[in-house]
Order: sequence, then structure tokens, then C-alpha cells
Amino acid sequence: MYKHLIRLKNRFSGLFDKESKVLFKNSSWVFLANSTGTVYAFLRSVIIARGLGAETLGHYTVAIAFALTIQEILKLNVGMGVIRYGAQFRSAERPDKMVALIKSAVIASMGSAALSVVIVGIMLLFFYDQFISVPGLSWFIFFYAIVNGLSFLDNISKGVLNLYYKFRVNSTVQIIMDTLEFLMIAGCIYFFSDNLQYFFAAIILTRLANTVICNTAALIEMRKELYPYRKSSTALIADQYNEIRTYILGNSFSNTLKTMMNQGDVLVLSAWAGPSAIGLYAVAKKLAYSTLTLTDPLVKSIFPQLSLLVFEKKFSALKTMLRKVTLFTALPAILILIPAILFRETLIQLVYGKQFIPAANTFIIHLLGALQGSVFFWTLPLVNSLGLTGLRFKIYVIATFSGLMVAWTTAASYGASGVAAGLLFANLLITALFLWYTFNFIRKYEKSSEGNLVTH
Repeated sequence: MYKHLIRLKNRFSGLFDKESKVLFKNSSWVFLANSTGTVYAFLRSVIIARGLGAETLGHYTVAIAFALTIQEILKLNVGMGVIRYGAQFRSAERPDKMVALIKSAVIASMGSAALSVVIVGIMLLFFYDQFISVPGLSWFIFFYAIVNGLSFLDNISKGVLNLYYKFRVNSTVQIIMDTLEFLMIAGCIYFFSDNLQYFFAAIILTRLANTVICNTAALIEMRKELYPYRKSSTALIADQYNEIRTYILGNSFSNTLKTMMNQGDVLVLSAWAGPSAIGLYAVAKKLAYSTLTLTDPLVKSIFPQLSLLVFEKKFSALKTMLRKVTLFTALPAILILIPAILFRETLIQLVYGKQFIPAANTFIIHLLGALQGSVFFWTLPLVNSLGLTGLRFKIYVIATFSGLMVAWTTAASYGASGVAAGLLFANLLITALFLWYTFNFIRKYEKSSEGNLVTH
């Protein structure tokens, strides 16, 4: 019996290449944290939907989208640059340059955060009534913007920890914060049901606590590797400033367009429907995209790994890994989709109640988008690891406006389902174009005689 188990283990292990095994190992802690977070998120969404109701939930969703959409336009998302160029400095054994990169990232992040808060304040002062019909929320939105601006630092801390494969620390912090957030929000809903102001206050406090704990944990965990080089000057990477700046700004502009798709859909729907319809749309999207828990650990783990493979020019190993992990994620996606289509109304009613049954068809449309994203989870990390920021921006421009046209033309007739169809179209187009251009890029590089990796 023991020999049979050993043989079965070796056979299963042989299905995956070396890099795939590293990926799954790195993802194990992230998967634990995400699984815990998904349970909390599911319970939290049910409590919020039942406690606030469709209309109040719609007001909250619009208010959050108002702040996040503005801030994402200015958010530089320097964590991506820290991982990609940090991989270069780590492979070259230059921790001093790594510290210089982190310092530059912190300065840039806090500058963009401050500017975003000022703009949110100005928008609230002049345009609040045009987007939000509930009076008295402007200060809550403003303070939420401040706390969300501070959380720009989280991407840097998480990026550094992931780059050094310290996924356990990130995951432990995430589990602690998910637990705290669930308890605070559940308590707020229980004691102050249908009170949007108290609910907003709970959201702000948990987000602030998350940022403080996340960055403190990163400082403690990385003290041995980086603290001895704390006095390193940012001038150490001055010769790469232009290259790093181009990469970060390219990613920032692309992330802005991505946010416009993922948050702007609510604003498009608000032009055609009331808060109840927005509440239905929000729960459908939340439930559908919870399936990304299956591959989100892989997304977080694969980017630093892909970056190292690119700088080491191991493209054969890279392609083998991507092929095998795609096949690995395709089967669960199919097994989720079929029963979801057959029992969509029952599922929605069971989770959120009868008042949310009209969200069933919208849920299926969002689920299609979520599952295709889970199967091809590696496309965006691959684009970023290759440094194709210009290509990513162009594709996002095409997809954003294409998806917006679909949503705008179908929202009047199909409401929330029409807006969801626009988002699905945009995501499918992005995935298809990423696949086409990245593999053509790799193929041209492999055939070139010079062997130099040139990004666009």
C-alpha cells in the first residue's frame, strides 16, 4: 500500500515541471489566506446585502466607486516596478539598489496619494450631488480617500515580500486583517443595521488598520535582508530612472483604464438605473468574481517568478510552466460554470434572498468573465514581466472603449446585464490580444541572433 502511494505521488509530481512546482509551493500560503478571505468575503457580502438592503447597498457602491475611480487614475502602482526591477537587483545581488528602489517607490506613492486626496476633495465639493443622492456622506468619502491613499504603500510592502518569496508573512497578515474586518463589519451591521454612516466608519477603520499592520510586518520581516543598506541613496539607480519611470507610468495608465472598466461600470449603470439596480449588480459581480480565489494565489506568486525567468532568459521553462498551469485551472472553471448556469436563481436566492433573484442573469455574465480570467490568470503578469507596458496600455485603450460602447448601447434595454456584457467583452478582448502579442514577442526574441530582450 505504501509503495502504491509513493508511486502515485511520483506520477502526479511528474505532471508538472520544476517551475510549476515552485509556483504551486509559493502559492500554498497565499491559497490558505485567500481561502480564508473568500469565506469571510462571502459571509460579509451576505451580511451586508441582507443588513443594508439593495437600495442602501447601491448608494454605498456608488460612493466607493466615486473615490476609487478618481484615486486609481493617479495611483502609480509602483509595486509592479518594485517586483520587476527588484528581480533584476536581486539576481545581480545588489540589495543596496533594492533599498534605493524602495525609497524611490515610497516617495512616488505618497506624492500620488496626496494629489489624489486633493482631487477627491475638489470633486466632492463641486460634483457630490450629481453622483450621490444621499446627503451627509461627503466627509466619510473624503476620509476613506485619505486612508485608501495611505494604502498605496501596501503594494510596495507586498511586492518586496513576494519578490523574496516570503508569502507566509503576507498571508498571515491577510488572514488577521480579514478576520478583524469581518468582525467589525458584522458587528456594525448587527448593532446599526441600515445605517450607512456607521458602516462607512467601520470600513475606514479596518482599512487603516490593514495598512498599518501590513507595512509594519514587512519592515520587521525584511530587516535582515535590507536594513543594513538603509542608508543607500536613491542616486544608485539614477541611470535607470527613465526606464523605471516609463515602466511604472505605463502600468499606471493601464491600471487607470482597468479601474475604469472594473469600477466605472457602476457609474455607467447609475446613468440608466436607480440604486436598487446597482445593488443587484454589485452582489452579482461580487459573487461571480469570488471564484478568482482559485487562481489569485497563483497571480500573486507568478509575477516575481516570471520576472526572474525573463531576466535569466529561460523562455522554454516559462512556456512549459504556463501551458501546464493553464490546463490545471481549466477543469475547475468548467466544473463551476455548468451547475452555476443551471441553478443560478436558486443560488442567488439561497445566498442573498428573494429580492436579489433578478441579479441571476447578470451573475452568469460576470461569472463567464471571472472564469476566463482564472484560466488565463498569467497573461497580465507575463506582459508586465516582459516590460511591455506600452503594448498593455494600447490594448487597454482599445478594450476600455470597446467595452464601454457595448455597455452603453445595451444598458438601456438590458440594464445591469447589458453593463455586465460590456465588461465581459472588454476582458475577453484583453486576454485574446495579450496572448497573441506576448507569444509573438517571445517567438521573435528566441529567433533573434542577438539575444537581447527589448521591450516596447
